[in-house]
Amino acid sequence: MSDYPYEIHLVLRLLLAVVCGALIGYERERHGRSAGLRTNILVCVGAALMMVVSKYFYFKPGEFTGNITTAVDPARIAAQIVTGIGFLGAGVIIKERGGIRGLTTAATLWYNAGVGMACGAGMIILPAVCTVIGLVSLTILKNIEYRIPRDSYKNLHVECAGLGDQTLLTIKGYLKEKNIHIVDINFSQDIKEAVTVYEIVIKGNWHRDELLTHLAHLSNFESVTHTRLN
Repeated sequence: MSDYPYEIHLVLRLLLAVVCGALIGYERERHGRSAGLRTNILVCVGAALMMVVSKYFYFKPGEFTGNITTAVDPARIAAQIVTGIGFLGAGVIIKERGGIRGLTTAATLWYNAGVGMACGAGMIILPAVCTVIGLVSLTILKNIEYRIPRDSYKNLHVECAGLGDQTLLTIKGYLKEKNIHIVDINFSQDIKEAVTVYEIVIKGNWHRDELLTHLAHLSNFESVTHTRLN
């Protein structure tokens, strides 16, 4: 490739970035993500372009005459690419219904920018291998990830009449019997109204409907006036 004219050499690097970005972007597009095919191509090619500019804008033949010493830092622009992509990735993270979506898409943009930087730096094998690794992570590993048992944390809100702790002992005994691990318990009391509110953090691997069934059972306990799953 070194025999090609200067500009052609750099254009080929950008075209490699197009291919790598398109492959990863296509997978995101198929899953209906906000950062899909076009976004990933632009990120990958944009990172490659900035890397090329960072490395070669002072090397163009005929640009300088005479014995001129240049002091440049090619890593400076590359470092700013990483920071800039961080802001772009934050824009695709969405919090809804108590959960967070878009973390994988944000990580994909950040990863794709690294692939583009490698293309812009003149590497071929490294960005190609990283593209394959990214596709494997987004497809094959995704199916494996769903099969891994995972614990989740929930907050049980339980309101009780009275200021004693007998009801709490009963609740703890019930949860222990159902193999539900209690992580933390916080409580507040309204002495005037004689009401105690417990916030019980639990950890386990269960379905939401199963927890709602347990809450229904807790509601039947004596002095329990209200329950809620947060």
